[in-house]
Amino acid sequence: MPTYLIILSPALLHREAWRALLTGQPDVIVSGALAEPAHIATLIQPHQPATLLIDLPDPQPDLARHIRSSAPEVGVLFLAQSYDLAEIVPCLQAGATGFVSRDESTGDLVRAIIAAGRGEIVLPPSIAARVLIALARGEAVATNPAEALSEREIEVVRLLGQGLTNKDIAQTLILSVRTVEAHLRNIYGKLGVRSRTEAALWAVRHGYGPEQ
Repeated sequence: MPTYLIILSPALLHREAWRALLTGQPDVIVSGALAEPAHIATLIQPHQPATLLIDLPDPQPDLARHIRSSAPEVGVLFLAQSYDLAEIVPCLQAGATGFVSRDESTGDLVRAIIAAGRGEIVLPPSIAARVLIALARGEAVATNPAEALSEREIEVVRLLGQGLTNKDIAQTLILSVRTVEAHLRNIYGKLGVRSRTEAALWAVRHGYGPEQ
């Protein structure tokens, strides 16, 4: 039984690249590619395994939670820059099915897509045991907020602490404004702050503000 694949990526070129790469792979049928998660349910085939492959700069627990509530039968597979437990555990707790590194081969990616569609947890053996123990105990992996930030998020926090606007941050890091906004939402959640001002204050207090 084939696995139906839905690709979620805000960038058109990324969506088309994934579609081209994965169309025709054994036991995988690409049923659609989306920029937003709103229409995922319309692409699901009844009684067929399905996986949502998510290509974002950083994994988002809130997105995993939203998809799990709107399409509970779909496997939620995040692409990741690295296997960072501080990012993986919150997403799995929110309902993600697994993670696959961008450095894996096409064959490994296809196997991960099929496994996620079956509802299997997809993790590399090197970290699977640690992640499952943390999930069983309901633990958070990071010991302080700064440890939970990805390298890109730290860059955003540093520029935020210097007083840059979202547009300025986007131009400095060669990102879209929407991507910067997504980073900021993640940063707010990881730092436990509620606003841009609180995040900027956190940045200054923790040495990420303007150099003296």
